[in-house]
Amino acid sequence: MMRKTKKTDLASKSGENTPERALLPRGTSDWFAEMDRWFDDLRNEFERTFWGPDARYGREGVLAARQPLVDLADNGREFVLTAELPGVKKEDLDIQVTPEGIEIGAETQREREDNGKDYAYRERSYSSFRRVLPFPEEVLPDQVEAKLTDGVLEVRLPKKEPAPRREPVKVRVE
Repeated sequence: MMRKTKKTDLASKSGENTPERALLPRGTSDWFAEMDRWFDDLRNEFERTFWGPDARYGREGVLAARQPLVDLADNGREFVLTAELPGVKKEDLDIQVTPEGIEIGAETQREREDNGKDYAYRERSYSSFRRVLPFPEEVLPDQVEAKLTDGVLEVRLPKKEPAPRREPVKVRVE
């Protein structure tokens, strides 16, 4: 036996907001377009917040404003720190070393000017960073050597000689 079902027109001809129309899903392409807008807004806000106004000038501005990538290798008798510092000049670097850690900082200023027929184009940017890294073992600060070559900083940090090992003393318990 066949049951007769009531057919409902979900697309109201009068354009009214009916309960049936409220259940009608929007097209998936609308969802994806809206999600794209949300992610674009989120990315733009993130770049403005963490990378500053230079982010709108592309990757160069982003790289100039971010924290440098740092590796710390243990070669037995010394640590070798390598840091990527694109665009940083050695006179802009400030490196402080204690037996327990290192602080690397820099302040850079850039100015760019393009002159065309009917326009003058000039940009200025300022960025700085400061990284502080602790060492797993003490180093000898007065013997540290550093060099900057093609935007890569290498710092050699000789380790402090460990104290001579002492024989354990057995303690008698009463």
